[in-house]
Amino acid sequence: MSGSGETSGADAALPPLAIVGAGSLGQAFATLLAHAGHDVTLVATPRTAAELSESGRIHLEGSFDLDAAIEPGSLNITTALPADGEPLGLLFTTKAHQLVPAVTQLGLPPERVAWAAGVQNGVVKDDVLHAAYGAGRVIGAVTIMGAARIANGRIRVTAPGMTFLGEFGRGPSPRVDALVDALTGAGIPARAAGDVASVIWSKACNATGAFGTWMLAGPDAPLVGYDPDLMRAFLTLVRETAAIARAEGVEVADHDGLPPVRAWVQRPLEELLAELPAPPREDGPRSYPSMLQDRLAGRPLEVEEVFGDLVARAERHDVPAPALTFTRDILRGVARGLSATG
Repeated sequence: MSGSGETSGADAALPPLAIVGAGSLGQAFATLLAHAGHDVTLVATPRTAAELSESGRIHLEGSFDLDAAIEPGSLNITTALPADGEPLGLLFTTKAHQLVPAVTQLGLPPERVAWAAGVQNGVVKDDVLHAAYGAGRVIGAVTIMGAARIANGRIRVTAPGMTFLGEFGRGPSPRVDALVDALTGAGIPARAAGDVASVIWSKACNATGAFGTWMLAGPDAPLVGYDPDLMRAFLTLVRETAAIARAEGVEVADHDGLPPVRAWVQRPLEELLAELPAPPREDGPRSYPSMLQDRLAGRPLEVEEVFGDLVARAERHDVPAPALTFTRDILRGVARGLSATG
């Protein structure tokens, strides 16, 4: 690998894997990959590492029913990675606001990194990884796997979803193909994306709509996808996000496995609202977007990494974003309140 971070054919084989972030997604990815026979290191906080080491295994339930023993040579748990050694494939599964501290705490030099990918909400994640390791070492990534931590070592996967991987501004690559093969072989639906920037921004559109609307409406509001007023607010946030993407040279699209973002942006608003289905019967517990789950649990929110970053991009490009700005300001206050009482 050259000092510039460009990738050669010698990097086609899957390098040793380190998953940084031992929340629900990190534990799920690590368990599935280890169960498939890969040597995986899960980088956790000291508290989580101690709890997982004590339990001795991670169990997945819901969409999967399997577990993996925590043992050297299969699923390794650590709080740090050595600065020297064979280059690693880094998959960051932290929350968005935890990414910069995670990269800083790892302290790995670029030459220790074969590639790095992050599945956080928002689009700033890739800027963080570019700055840390060089653009040529960063793989674009998106996942819509749904998972929740019941306890350390016990994870409910609510939906395997789809994980997208791709090179920025380049076509197919052996390293992306190797990672896609590893994930699909582990039971994680994955595909190579020809335009991964479009996938990332399309997911960001859905995230801003869902996070903003649910957070402002609250957990007791009607289901967003069935209520015309809430859906109008949702689509307004989606469309402002898509306009920012366009200003950055990216067109959102309808990608298999993601919501129909292009249709949400291009079709007349009243036409979309007229086609809303009747709400389903609610016989069980509701499923909420991750930001609302964090708010209800009193956890820190990804306000700056999602809404703050988008508003800053809108201002740089002189793109009007009043709904995103209003939402950012309200959620900054909500986050400050959580911090004060946490």
